[in-house]
Amino acid sequence: MTCPLCKNQESTSFIGINDILFWKCPSCYLIYKDQSFHPTPNEEELRYNHHHNNSECEGYVDSLNQALEPSRNYIDKHMVGLDFGCGPEPVLAKMLEETSAECYHYDPIFFPELPDERLDFVISTETFEHFSHPSQELNLITSLLIPSGILTVMTHRWKDDTNLADWWYMRDQTHVCFFHDKTFEYICKKYGFSTEYDDGDKVIILRKIIAWEK
Repeated sequence: MTCPLCKNQESTSFIGINDILFWKCPSCYLIYKDQSFHPTPNEEELRYNHHHNNSECEGYVDSLNQALEPSRNYIDKHMVGLDFGCGPEPVLAKMLEETSAECYHYDPIFFPELPDERLDFVISTETFEHFSHPSQELNLITSLLIPSGILTVMTHRWKDDTNLADWWYMRDQTHVCFFHDKTFEYICKKYGFSTEYDDGDKVIILRKIIAWEK
């Protein structure tokens, strides 16, 4: 099976939660769900609408702050950025604009229009695990950033000792790919980023260090 991120053709399969077929890439360490188990667009939209992720939900705001607070060290009020994968309500973009920088919001289902200008930063919280075609999504994100631009990603990473047969993060129907520390090493090398911050678990902040071309 061909890896949807690095295109290595030697991924190995395993059966995970609920007898779902997954693949593991030996090159970039991406784990991805077999395409036959991906949700339909309607199923995705229904799932996201049931999350109730809004500014009144204290737990959700606290979760966003885990990515937003370290990102503030790299963002000032003169910058313009993007909340990539904001869902039905762009809570993070609003939080950022209240105290710091201008922030657009984008979601392929709810807000499918992207800004015309290139951006100083992109923040993507609990979105990477939904990427059906991660190489395409990363091409897009990288092309949106100016050289030296900042990319903040929040997604739970799997570890070498993670019990993949019963990992809670794989239970969500809409989670279709899962990243490892080595996956982000590949992303940095492929797309021209350096690591600015890493909490070792789910938040990583990258800086675009080259003028990247597809």
